[in-house]
Amino acid sequence: MTVKALIFDLGNVVIDIDFERIFQKWSFYSGVPIEQMQATFQMDAAYKQHERGEIEGVEYHQHLEQTIEMKLSYEQFCEGWNDIMVAPIDETVRLLESLHDRIPLYALSNANTLHKNFWEKTYHKELSHFEQVFVSSDMGSRKPEPAIYLQALEWIGVDPGNVIFFDDLAVNIEAAKALGMTAVQVHSPRDVRNCIAAHF
Repeated sequence: MTVKALIFDLGNVVIDIDFERIFQKWSFYSGVPIEQMQATFQMDAAYKQHERGEIEGVEYHQHLEQTIEMKLSYEQFCEGWNDIMVAPIDETVRLLESLHDRIPLYALSNANTLHKNFWEKTYHKELSHFEQVFVSSDMGSRKPEPAIYLQALEWIGVDPGNVIFFDDLAVNIEAAKALGMTAVQVHSPRDVRNCIAAHF
């Protein structure tokens, strides 16, 4: 196999994420117990529409106020929503830094515009190792839908058989494999490191 490009998910692969931080912040501002949020929050149709760019943050905020029955200002919603991102995963970022002059690096993330705007400002240095960051809200589809992978591959200009794809979710890994990519499920930075060591 000739590897011509590496594609990385962002959440829990390059950037550590923690949903509990969202609930903690929203609970603080709204007074709604965290347990109620955990029981009622779902990655439902509106969540997926938000990630496909079909609805904006204002509409998703309104949806959550109704489904979770909490009252937040839009600013409070955004602050909590962006609090999902904890910090870059240093070991993986160092690996990206060592690779970016050797092979083209790309990111492919299910994310909404609010999260994208946040990480572009907050993690600009860490994400600068990527040639391009593909975001579901810009592309109108989300993993594991085949369209988002195919759009990214077309933009990069490589065959799927020449790509290694890293993601933390099994369903996204299986979708990538079905299209012909080599795909690695990431449980820790060691999974990325071991794969890279085996190919470079």
